[in-house]
Amino acid sequence: MAENEDRTEQATSRRREKAREKGQIAKSRELVSMATLAGLLLVFYLAGASFMTNISGLTSRLLSLNYGRDSIGVLRHASTEMMMILAPFFGATVLFAILANVLQGGFLLKPPSFELERLSPLNGFKNIFSLSALPGVFKSLFKFLVGVALFAVLVKKSIVLVPATAAMDVENIKNVAFGLLSKTVVYAFTTFFVLALADYIYERWKFERSIRMSKEEIREEFRESEGDPLIKAKIKNLQRDMARRRMMAAVPKATVVITNPTHIAVALLYQKGGNGAPQVIAKGEGHIAATIREVARKHRVPLVEDKPLARALFKVKLDGFIPEDLYKAVAKILAYIYKLRGTAA
Repeated sequence: MAENEDRTEQATSRRREKAREKGQIAKSRELVSMATLAGLLLVFYLAGASFMTNISGLTSRLLSLNYGRDSIGVLRHASTEMMMILAPFFGATVLFAILANVLQGGFLLKPPSFELERLSPLNGFKNIFSLSALPGVFKSLFKFLVGVALFAVLVKKSIVLVPATAAMDVENIKNVAFGLLSKTVVYAFTTFFVLALADYIYERWKFERSIRMSKEEIREEFRESEGDPLIKAKIKNLQRDMARRRMMAAVPKATVVITNPTHIAVALLYQKGGNGAPQVIAKGEGHIAATIREVARKHRVPLVEDKPLARALFKVKLDGFIPEDLYKAVAKILAYIYKLRGTAA
C-alpha cells in the first residue's frame, strides 16, 4: 500500500514503452464486444432484406431437393452457400473488432509465452476470488441490473400495443413486431455502448494508475538513460550536427575566411564598434573546411590564404575573440580587404 502511495508521478514514455512490450495497455473488452455487435447490426441494416431473401431461397432449394438426394453433396452445397451468405457478417464483425482494438491501443504484437502457473487450478481459484476480481463482478452485476431495468421499461411501453394487434392483419402485426424489435435493439445497443465507453474510461484510469512511478524511479530511469552509451552517442551527434549547421549559417556574415589553403578554414567576423576584436564564427578542417570555403565563395566572402595564421586561428575557441598576439596579422588582412572594397566602390 505504501509503495502505491509513493507512486505519484505520471509514467514516462520509456515506462509506457516497457509496459506495451509486456502487453499492458488500456483496453476495454466491453468496447470490443460492442464494436463487434455494431458491425453485425450495420451489415444487417444495410443488407438485412437480402440476407432474409437468400436464407429463404436456400431453405426452398433444400426442401425442393434441388441439390439431389446425396446427403454429402447436399451438405457441401448448403454449407458453401451458407458461408457465402454469412461472409459479410463475419467480415464486418472481424473488421470492427480489429478497429476497436487499434483505436484503444494500436497494433500490439506480443510473442506467445507459455506459463505453467496459469495451468494451476489453485491460482485460477485465487484469481476468481481475489479482490482484483471484484470490479469485474460489480460491472457484470450492474450490466445485468441495467438490462433487466431496460427490459422492464420496453415491455411496459410495448404491452399497451398488444390489444390493438387483435384487429390487425398478419402484415400489420409483422410491421408492429419489426418496429418494436428495432426500437429494442437501438435502445439496448445505445445503453450498453455508453456502458462500454464508461468501462474504457475506467480501464484507462486503472492502467494509468498501475504504471505510475515514484520520484526515485524517475531519477533512476534518468540515470540509466544518461548512462546509456548509445543515447550519449546520439546526443553528441545531434549536438555536433546542430553546431555545424549553426556555423554554416554564420559563414555568409563573415568578414573574411582564412585558409590553409585546403586543410583548414577559419571564418572571422569583425564589427566596428563592437568588442573591438575579430571573432571566430566558424572553423573546420577537411570536409568541413571545404564546405566553409564553398559557402564563402557563394556569398562572396573574401578568401585569404595564410597557413601560419590559419593554424593559429584554428586553436581559438568557436565564437571566441582572437588573442592579442594575432591582432597585427589579422589587422593587415582586414586592412587589405577594406582597401579592395574601397577600390571596388
